[in-house]
Amino acid sequence: MKRDCALVLICLMLAACDKKEAPAAAESASPSAAAEAPTAPPVVAAAPPVIDVDTLPVEEDFEADAEKELTVANLSAKLDDLDKEISAP
Repeated sequence: MKRDCALVLICLMLAACDKKEAPAAAESASPSAAAEAPTAPPVVAAAPPVIDVDTLPVEEDFEADAEKELTVANLSAKLDDLDKEISAP
């Protein structure tokens, strides 16, 4: 297998060496075409977002609301609602 790949590579290299150069008329036409080609704008790296860790909501922020909203009577219904919310695309 390696021999076959090496043989193909050598054949391609020899074929590339046998290429003849294009006439001078074609070369004179190509600079004008190259001058008209637009250049790509430089890529600007985006700055990483600034995250204020102190203002992120944590579990303790939701405990008081959860104690008011959840009761023994509606616990099953609230769990079903959460399951639907999680599984929805």
